[in-house]
Amino acid sequence: MKRPIEKNRYRVFHPKLTFLLTSIDQKGKENVMALAWATPISEEPPLVAIAVGKESLTARNIHKTKEFVLNVPNEKLLSAIWICGTKSGREMDKFRQAKLTKEKAKFVKPPYIKECLGHIECRVKKIVDAGECFLFIGEMVYLVVESNAFRNFWQPSANVVLHFGGKKFTTPR
Repeated sequence: MKRPIEKNRYRVFHPKLTFLLTSIDQKGKENVMALAWATPISEEPPLVAIAVGKESLTARNIHKTKEFVLNVPNEKLLSAIWICGTKSGREMDKFRQAKLTKEKAKFVKPPYIKECLGHIECRVKKIVDAGECFLFIGEMVYLVVESNAFRNFWQPSANVVLHFGGKKFTTPR
């Protein structure tokens, strides 16, 4: 028997790859948040869309600087994902709290997270007002991944983190 979904409708689209999204403000202060609402939307040009809550520090940063990095964590970073997804960068340094190491990106100002398996550098091409979120459409200007973790697709042994919604996560294994 099928039933209508009235609450948390977005969860029918999960599980989704979890990212640690890094941003930077105009003064150079970096921030990181957990994000599962990301999807490729075009191959030519290579575009990705991310949905970020309008009230968040990350949304403000991306709005101002027009750059972000999607960092791909594995299961070893579950506690960091939780910290970055439940705490505000306005109140603490989430990099320090989550024990994450910043690395310089190649073409954009927001940093990589050294402990992650891959990094997708993006420059914003369009911002769409989307309910309680901003939809940032970014051009993927540079992608780099651990070669043993990604061979034309994420390898099960990489144990990338998939988010079901709420407090529920899993890995491909």
